[in-house]
Amino acid sequence: ALELGCGSGRWTKILCQRYAEVDVVDASAALVEKVVRDCSSGDAVVRGHANLIEDFLEKPDRTWEHVYLSMLLEHVEDPVDILAKARTACDPDGSIFVAVPNASSLHRVIAHRAGLIGKIDELSANDLKVGHRRVYTLDLLKRHLSEAGFTISEEIPVGLKPITHEQMKILPDSVLWALCKCGDLVPNNSAYLVVRAKA
Repeated sequence: ALELGCGSGRWTKILCQRYAEVDVVDASAALVEKVVRDCSSGDAVVRGHANLIEDFLEKPDRTWEHVYLSMLLEHVEDPVDILAKARTACDPDGSIFVAVPNASSLHRVIAHRAGLIGKIDELSANDLKVGHRRVYTLDLLKRHLSEAGFTISEEIPVGLKPITHEQMKILPDSVLWALCKCGDLVPNNSAYLVVRAKA
């Protein structure tokens, strides 16, 4: 597997349980070093690449069965370019998995109806603080994948977020885990959009 953007490494740990080899790319050398160190105790071979994703994908020296972009596309300047380059990193019969925050998430719809935001895909102060350039609707995500040459093979609603992250901090872990598993209750208004696409 190839993971483009590793964040804190939580997802990397899961990938390392499912794959014999995991390559991780992130612009932060310190973050890549920490994630590789934290994930190297298992059976998977973990290789870190401190590089801009765009640069890493210019001439990858191999391809991967599965390529993961989790919580990345909302941050980048040109998501279609990133997706098109990620497509070349896929094996001929490989897949790409993309996860992005859902503009139609229950908490955003409630905020819109309450007059707190003008439209569901409006960038909030928190979005801007964490470097988001857009909030994805399913239509926008499908359009970007299509423009990059992908065909969506599966849509997976993930999580239920009725309130903001800050408000959710007071909830017990058992409730948070339950919310993580409840995207199927309101698939159009899940917290995150996750798609699997074929090149």
